[in-house]
Amino acid sequence: MTTTRKTLDDILQGRYVKRVMQEQSKEINLAQVKYISGHKFGSPHWLAARGFTANESALEYAHKLTHRFVDMKTRQTDKGKKKKKAHPIHNKIIWGHYNNIVRELSYGYTEAVKEELKGLEEK
Repeated sequence: MTTTRKTLDDILQGRYVKRVMQEQSKEINLAQVKYISGHKFGSPHWLAARGFTANESALEYAHKLTHRFVDMKTRQTDKGKKKKKAHPIHNKIIWGHYNNIVRELSYGYTEAVKEELKGLEEK
């Protein structure tokens, strides 16, 4: 039986990752709400059934399939490819924030952040 013990640095790093994921989930949600409400999507179901779950290792985003389909520029039918109006409420927003997450996780975990997280732990 092997027991993995987390060091203080591992705990602080996990807290930092979770904080970054929570902040970015809020930003993604705000960007989507802004686009959806600004483009007069009439039904309230566009904002329902979406959810974010952040933990020390991942950010999970649950949504309806309609959010993906409204994002597409074309769709394939039996008669061929049809162009349609694309509303970038999924890919553009998600991948734009993905780059922010990568940047924050790559360069944002500094000694100052470690000290801040240690200070929060002591309170």
